[in-house]
Amino acid sequence: MAEILVLGVLISIVFYELTDLSPGGIIVPGLMVLYISNPWRMFYTLAVAIGAYYIVKLLSLRFIIFGKRRFALLIVFSFLLHVIITAIAGGIVHDFSSPVISIIGYTVPGIIASNMQKQGVVKTSLSLAIVVGILELCVVVLTTTGVMV
Repeated sequence: MAEILVLGVLISIVFYELTDLSPGGIIVPGLMVLYISNPWRMFYTLAVAIGAYYIVKLLSLRFIIFGKRRFALLIVFSFLLHVIITAIAGGIVHDFSSPVISIIGYTVPGIIASNMQKQGVVKTSLSLAIVVGILELCVVVLTTTGVMV
């Protein structure tokens, strides 16, 4: 698992240096690949990030939101959006450990949304998909050759 995260950071940095596009943060692609067997969870995480992005964008029309406050609001609204969707979809489990619908980490959608604020939804989503694909391909090759377990 740690190898996937480190490899994800390296591929994210190389991708950023080559394209000047951030794939949703340097740690996010590695975390997404850990859940590659559950694509609905990956899409849901991305959808929550997009929702939080648009909520904060609407709020910024009325309030001055920038810097650390914007980042904190993106994380808070991604979490609140997840809680609301989970409540609507079938109730919240008491300890939040196994909700009906689940995101990948509670901060990951906020990190993705923060990158969406900087470079746009389409560029961030596509660069995230490309880096996750490259990373998954590397993981498959490394596991089949026996380099990674």
